[in-house]
Amino acid sequence: MVFRDCNDINATFISLRSLIMRGLQIMKKIFFGIGSGLLMMLFCLTNVFAGEISILVDELVKRDILSPVEAQIILDETKQQVAKEIAEQKSYAVPSWVQKVKLKGDLRLRYQSEEKDSTKSGKVSTSKRERGRVRIRVGAEAKVTEGCKLNFGLASGGSDPRSTNQTFQDNFSTKGINLDYAYANFSPMQGLNILGGKIKGKKTIWMNSDLLWDGDVNPEGIALKATVPGTDFFVNTAYFVLDEIKKYADPTMVVVQPGLKMEIMDGLILKSALNYYAFNSIQGLDYSNIYEGGETNTLTSDSHLKYDYDAWGFSTEWAMKDVVPGMINYTAVFTDYISNLDPSDQNTGYLVGFKFGDKKVAKPGTWQTKALYRELEKDAWPDFLADSDLLGGITDAKGYELIFKYALAKNVVLGFDFYNTETIKAVNKKEQTLFQADCVFKF
Repeated sequence: MVFRDCNDINATFISLRSLIMRGLQIMKKIFFGIGSGLLMMLFCLTNVFAGEISILVDELVKRDILSPVEAQIILDETKQQVAKEIAEQKSYAVPSWVQKVKLKGDLRLRYQSEEKDSTKSGKVSTSKRERGRVRIRVGAEAKVTEGCKLNFGLASGGSDPRSTNQTFQDNFSTKGINLDYAYANFSPMQGLNILGGKIKGKKTIWMNSDLLWDGDVNPEGIALKATVPGTDFFVNTAYFVLDEIKKYADPTMVVVQPGLKMEIMDGLILKSALNYYAFNSIQGLDYSNIYEGGETNTLTSDSHLKYDYDAWGFSTEWAMKDVVPGMINYTAVFTDYISNLDPSDQNTGYLVGFKFGDKKVAKPGTWQTKALYRELEKDAWPDFLADSDLLGGITDAKGYELIFKYALAKNVVLGFDFYNTETIKAVNKKEQTLFQADCVFKF
C-alpha cells in the first residue's frame, strides 16, 4: 500500500483502529456469551462453587472482558437458575435421593442440681447431687414418593425410653448413640396420615403436657391421624406394642382421641380432645418385663401388676394471641385429666397450667414462661411412661414446675426448669427440688 500524504495515513489509521475496536467488541460479546454459558454450566454442576464463580467474574471484569453491568447480569441469572432448579428438586451435583433428604438436629448442654429428702421409719435422710449432662439428636426426613415420607433419628442416651441424656462421668468414656425413632408417614389423601414404626410421640396424638407421656418416649406401632374436611374436628388413633413376650400375649395399647380446634373469636383459639387408652395383657404382667419404671404402681405379692390401666381423660387449651402487642404475643391456659377405670382408689391425675410470652421460642429475643401444678396418683397411669423428672419418674407424686426459655440468637435457646415435688400418700414420704439450666443449639 502506498500513502500519498499524511491525510491518507491518518485515514488508514482511523479505519484500522475502528476495525480493531469493532473486533474487540465482537470478541468481548463472544467472551461474554461463552463466559455466561460456562458459568451457567458450572453453577448447574454444583452451587458449592458460588464463591469461585464470583472470583472468576471479578477477574473477567478486571481484564475488561466483562463490564460490571454484564458481570452482575451473569451472577443474577445463575442465581435465578439455581433457585429454579432447587424448587424443581433438580441438581447435577448430587444424586436425586440426596436432594430429597432434609437433616436437622440439636445439641443440649445441661447443668442439673437436685436435692431429695426421704422419710423412713420416722427418720429423714437427705441426698444432694449436681451433674453436667449432654444430649445430641440428629434426624432426617426423606421423601419416598408423592405423599410418602420416611423419618428417622439418632439420639444419645441408653436403653431408658424416657431419657436421651448422657451424664459427664466415667473418666471421659465414650457415650452411646441409639435409634430414637424410625417411621413411615403415608398420606393417601388430604387430611389423612398413616404412620408406622417407632414414631415420635408428639406425631401420634395431641399431647397437651407431659402429665402422662415423658417427652422422650417414642412409641412403637401404627397410628392414624385424620381431620374432617370443612370442619374443626380431628381424630387420632393408635395401636402400640409395649413388649414382646415369647410365652404370653404381648402387652399392647390402643389409643382413641377425638377432638376439635376452633377459633372462638378473633385471636381466641380453643383446642380440646377426649382421650381413651385401652391396655391389653398388662394386668398380671411380670413387672420385670416392663421398661424401667418408678416402681410405684400397685403390685401383687409376686411382683405382678395388680390392676389394668384402661383409662379415659381429656385435654384442653385456651390460647389467645397478641394479649399485649409487642410484649406478650401469646398466652394459654391448659389442663389435662386422667382416670383409671380399674382401681377404685388412687386412680386419677390432673394438671393445670398457663404460659405466656411468644408461642415459639426461636427468633432472637423471643421468650416464654410456663407455670403448672400436677397430681398423678399411684395407679392412675403406668409409671414407666410419666415424666421422668417428676420425683424421679414415679406416680403417687404432686408438685409445681416453673419453666423459662429465651432465644439468645437464632437457633440458640437458653432455658431454666424448676421442680418442687413430693409424694401424695406414700408411707415413706419423698420430697425433691430439681433445677435444670439448659443451652440448646439447633441446626
